[in-house]
Amino acid sequence: MSTFDTVLGRLSEEGPDAAPSGPASWSGIRGFNSSFVGVGSGPQAWRSSEPFAAAYADHAGEALELPHASGTVVPPPTPQFDAARFKRLSAEEIATDIDVLASDTAADLQRKRRAFARLNHPDRTPAEWRDAATTRMKIANQLIDEALRQAACRQA
Repeated sequence: MSTFDTVLGRLSEEGPDAAPSGPASWSGIRGFNSSFVGVGSGPQAWRSSEPFAAAYADHAGEALELPHASGTVVPPPTPQFDAARFKRLSAEEIATDIDVLASDTAADLQRKRRAFARLNHPDRTPAEWRDAATTRMKIANQLIDEALRQAACRQA
């Protein structure tokens, strides 16, 4: 008799209303005794989120809407929007904005792509400038892709 047949036989003997055997207080993976909740962390640990919001703002450039210790919600800082940037739609102007150099490595080019996207991505711009942002991103991606191909040819 296979293991599958044994399990089916035991389930048919127990019936649909049978209580599970063993302790019901814990259901998890046997031998996996770790937890995602820190020992000793209670509700007091979440009183102030200011240090976390400040650290996030320092490293990611944006803050979340987190409750202040007083209970008020602190809105994230609004990024400076420069509409003049989205009027620059020629390939030459965008190449100047990206500042692609012949000596750039692949890592430098990817870093410049992310920096450009952080400022120009259509999802981060007001609705009236999204078409211009899309055009800027398309041209920038084409320019950086071409620079990456040239960098690969120089290394080969």
